[in-house]
Amino acid sequence: MGKLTRFESLAERLVEGTFARLFAGRLRPAEVAAHIVRAMEDQQVSGPGGMPQIPTHYRVFLHPDDHRVLALEKPHLAEELSRHVTELAIRAGLLLDGLPVVDLQPSPDIPLHQVRVEAQWPPAEDVGRTREIAEPDAVSDEAAAIPPRGQPFLIVTGQRHIDLVQAVVSIGRALDNDVIIEDTRVSRHHAQLRRRYGRYVLYDLGSAGGTQINGYPVEECVLQSGDVISLAGVQIIYGEDPPPPVPPRTHEDTPLLVTADDS
Repeated sequence: MGKLTRFESLAERLVEGTFARLFAGRLRPAEVAAHIVRAMEDQQVSGPGGMPQIPTHYRVFLHPDDHRVLALEKPHLAEELSRHVTELAIRAGLLLDGLPVVDLQPSPDIPLHQVRVEAQWPPAEDVGRTREIAEPDAVSDEAAAIPPRGQPFLIVTGQRHIDLVQAVVSIGRALDNDVIIEDTRVSRHHAQLRRRYGRYVLYDLGSAGGTQINGYPVEECVLQSGDVISLAGVQIIYGEDPPPPVPPRTHEDTPLLVTADDS
């Protein structure tokens, strides 16, 4: 069995959907996915409890022309790739010590429309900075200001439907939470949702019973529509209603051009 065999289906899933539209036709999504997966696999180590752990730092090298075009047309590409690295790690059961940091760099050694990805463990002096990035309070105002594409919501214990409209949503048993769950299994301040670049990130706040996403224990995770969140066994479903379609323009909507001859 090849080294990447167990990641093949994950890489294929990564290529589908929005990932395929990230590169403005400059790069082949399947190739980028393969390089990300290979970098994750090459640098993984044995983490706490023997679980495989992967680095949080990824350098993506591009041809200077590709880098220039993508910087103009996809200014949030690094953040999008960070979300996909997180998703891959969660789906593969890999540990991440903080949100991934993706750095896009031009390199004349890279052929046009190709890519090279390197996963790196941060040096000791940067570990504190890496952890700071992962802390909820470190989310920038810019990241929180970008609205979601649809209407995110929670379904709590199959009964309560809660629309998510705030950039920060606290969840727990205490009465000062935004979402109060009256269950002794849930910690007083159990988890927090923070909006980053139009997506919600779930953070476990050091709860006693722990937090899981789709059966995997997590400390933080970028949420996808349909994810099942378990707070010490209390189930919450995260969903996103799609944005309303843009109505097609009609003849009546077309602005009239008035020329000098028409006046």
